[in-house]
Amino acid sequence: MRVFQPSAVLFLHAFPLNKNMYRYQFSCFEEEGIPYIAVDYPGFGEKRNFYSDYSIEQLTDFIVEKVNSLGVKKVVPVGDSMGGYIMFDMWRRYKEIVSGFVFVSTRAEADTEEARKSRYATIEKIEKEGKGFLIDFMLDAQTSPKTKENKEKMEELKCIMNEATEEGIIKALKALAERPDNTDLLKTVNVPTLVIAGKDDEKVTPPSIVKKISDGIDGSVFVEIPDSAHLPPFENPEEFNKVVIPFIKQII
Repeated sequence: MRVFQPSAVLFLHAFPLNKNMYRYQFSCFEEEGIPYIAVDYPGFGEKRNFYSDYSIEQLTDFIVEKVNSLGVKKVVPVGDSMGGYIMFDMWRRYKEIVSGFVFVSTRAEADTEEARKSRYATIEKIEKEGKGFLIDFMLDAQTSPKTKENKEKMEELKCIMNEATEEGIIKALKALAERPDNTDLLKTVNVPTLVIAGKDDEKVTPPSIVKKISDGIDGSVFVEIPDSAHLPPFENPEEFNKVVIPFIKQII
């Protein structure tokens, strides 16, 4: 089989979710005739675990290989949180396939030493107690007060998170802890870039942190999405789509 698709959106999910965090984008993008690819990282959603630990760079290689296998020549990555780290690495090593960026609730900086130690402490606790405590913590930390009021949506989010395997979570935490600092890359980005923060994200990536990406990329646009915290595409898809779709249509 041979497929040729000139360009597509590439959805890259947050930790510890999977591609279904973008379920409210799929139907809208299809209605607008926007092609997309949505992947699961190893150990999340439908994708089996890698046989060994991996780095962000190895994860990027896995995703780019998937894009190439589909015959897609150019992508506009839309990456939330961990997805943003993969996007930075794509720009470092695969910029020829990138035609634009949508950074969501992410940061350019590497982990501080304190944050790195915290990730490894979390790994130890998962190995002893399982993933339940982490899912509960993430549900609270990643969502806005408005989202928490919607019990059905919170249960939906919990189900998505619970699809992650403990092995997958542990390997992803190690990759996150060891990721490089990407601050120096910002000034080199010369493709259309949209940077989005959740207005109510107080615990993970506050708007002031996310905005540093926009401040560092010449010509980029920064937008805060109301009634959302760390997961704007899932928490407030109406506003998110209203901002993202016109931007994407200018590129694809």
